[in-house]
Amino acid sequence: MFSSPSNSSFSFSSHSPVYESDYLSPQTPINDKLSLQHTERFTNKPVNVLLHGDSIVHFWIRPTTKGEIAKMYMCPIEVGMVIDEIDQSRQPVAECKKYTSDIWYDFFEINDKPAGAYTLTWTKTTKLSLIYVFEQKTVLREGIRILFISEDAKLPNFEGSYHFRAPFGWINDPSGFNRSKDGLFHLFYQHYPHVKEWNPMHWGHAVSKDLIHWIHLPIFMIPPNLMHLDFENGHFTGSSINLPNGEFAVFWSQRKTLVPRGTVNAEPWSENQKYVATKDLIRPDWTTHKTIIERFPTDHPPLGKSFHDPVVFLGPGGYYYMTVGGERKDGSAGVVLLYKNKNKRADQLDRDWGYQGVLYEDNRDGLRLCECPMLIAMGDPLDANTEWVLSYLSDRGSYPVLGKDPEGRERMNALFVGHFDGKKFVPRFEQKMDFVGESIAYQGFYDQQSGSSFLIGWIRHLGKIDANTGEPDTVGCRDGVTSLTLPKEFVLSENGQYLMVRPLPTLSTLRQKKQPYVIKKGKELHLEKGQAELVFEFNWDNGREETFELNLTPTHTNGKKLEFRIDKNGIELKRTWVTSNKRLVVYNAKPTKMHIFIDLDTVEYFADEGRWSGAIRLPDASQEKRIGTVELKSAPRMLKESNMWYLNYKAHKSTYLQQTGNIIKNGPIKKHKLENHRKKILNWPKKENCKHYIRLDYENDL
Repeated sequence: MFSSPSNSSFSFSSHSPVYESDYLSPQTPINDKLSLQHTERFTNKPVNVLLHGDSIVHFWIRPTTKGEIAKMYMCPIEVGMVIDEIDQSRQPVAECKKYTSDIWYDFFEINDKPAGAYTLTWTKTTKLSLIYVFEQKTVLREGIRILFISEDAKLPNFEGSYHFRAPFGWINDPSGFNRSKDGLFHLFYQHYPHVKEWNPMHWGHAVSKDLIHWIHLPIFMIPPNLMHLDFENGHFTGSSINLPNGEFAVFWSQRKTLVPRGTVNAEPWSENQKYVATKDLIRPDWTTHKTIIERFPTDHPPLGKSFHDPVVFLGPGGYYYMTVGGERKDGSAGVVLLYKNKNKRADQLDRDWGYQGVLYEDNRDGLRLCECPMLIAMGDPLDANTEWVLSYLSDRGSYPVLGKDPEGRERMNALFVGHFDGKKFVPRFEQKMDFVGESIAYQGFYDQQSGSSFLIGWIRHLGKIDANTGEPDTVGCRDGVTSLTLPKEFVLSENGQYLMVRPLPTLSTLRQKKQPYVIKKGKELHLEKGQAELVFEFNWDNGREETFELNLTPTHTNGKKLEFRIDKNGIELKRTWVTSNKRLVVYNAKPTKMHIFIDLDTVEYFADEGRWSGAIRLPDASQEKRIGTVELKSAPRMLKESNMWYLNYKAHKSTYLQQTGNIIKNGPIKKHKLENHRKKILNWPKKENCKHYIRLDYENDL
């Protein structure tokens, strides 16, 4: 903790919530050299915050350009103050002298202020990205209170969307998906908070009681600043394990480099596997941090440099195992690598990992890297009769060309069910996780509390469309708004011949009414707000040539539709706004039940309880641009169920930007104004004005 000479103190705690002790970025704590300069120009929109006894403030700043200095000031607000007094009472709390890059912001924490109302201001040479506040003792129940989000990181209006997304910035792979001993589900995820595009990977964090309603927590980890090396660094995808003391052991991949890119012939990086234990389930305890696997193993044939995405799990014999994604050096195949810990105790997983060999290898359809591999038990992991699910994502690894299957789909997520004895995985059958190919990077775990195997994935397409091809744009999209899939569970069919990747039954709690609307063939149904659940059940008359055809029409694609069809050839999905009109198919599939979830920017399909499933993202979607109508074009004669429910989802208050209106308009602050300000902050958000990122101005009330 550092204190300024003027009694205003800035704290960068020794148990920082996000930084490793040897990874501190070059921010400057408050010291004697940093004092208030009355000649400095300040922004005219301060942020007000009400602190409790244990409140912690997180914020990120950088200089606007090279040669400038970023400064943040804080002032307590007291009854009787006027604007001039606040200007003169500002105390410095943060300074950043080094401009690294437009995408790098230095992180600061304030954790020692007494309870009361404060105002935060910053100079015009300061680029502010994000401010939120939380209380250490109640954060798992109350979440963060977001006070400021830069325009670069704000999302479109997704009010009512029930798919999980970060409250600001970018999101991709789920990481560390688990359940703590108190019954809360924890979802960590790959995150960049400052703009809506992939950049140095942080770990976001949220908790839920039901896997549907989420509370957003402080950012869990921030990567080291390696921007001076022109390096794509980050805390990459990983996993977590429950510790005996109620905390998590967290595992992730880290890239390591020593020299700037371009100074040597080969790219100067390697990847290793990291460990840290949590503290209070919300921050890393960096005193426990270790590198547990330094580099990829020596193998024959030799392996390539890609070596990431560790998933740790309890398995046969009571040992802990780890899968890591890898590649053959010659580009001939992707591999899933297996490690085993010699200890049988979860609190000893920071050491003693031994390489067991290649668990699985695949080279179909140009696959060169098995990314995000996971091995999940379908029951008690200590039972020798338990079957396991192996899943991984097809990627290109170190090679420039991404492989495609015969239908032109890329980055498909393989899914195998088989037997794992601690040494080998023997598959019994295979199927696709997603026949569309847009949901990938799944992570799951066997939940001992419920006996279920839960999973969640990332819907990768960014929702932007290439102007020439109409195809989803997956590269270079600055406004890349993405989300995760619905929470799902693995369930083996009664005959044991296929795996159901099905949505959680508790999603039915989102239905507005118990009684559904009946969807009649040939009649359009209009969606009120863009969220709906559809269920169709039918029998096929094998003596007739019958089809099932459902059209979903967005409000902003000039009448072009999302066409879903089942006929004698199988399942087919078309996005008619795509120039190539590429068919997404499952050959010879003839399901008797369809379950469809429509959200603002996403549609997810589940045929026969998830035997075949797929997710697709709508282009450029928001509350205003969404699926507008549903039309059943044709159906088998034996249509037993054809129902639709409107869905109603209320996001937690930690999702929204909090109102922080100016508490001084004219004259000195009066006691009732300060109390009014306090109440408005604590009561936010109100049901009638619960909108994403809408700052309410209530100056007139003061």
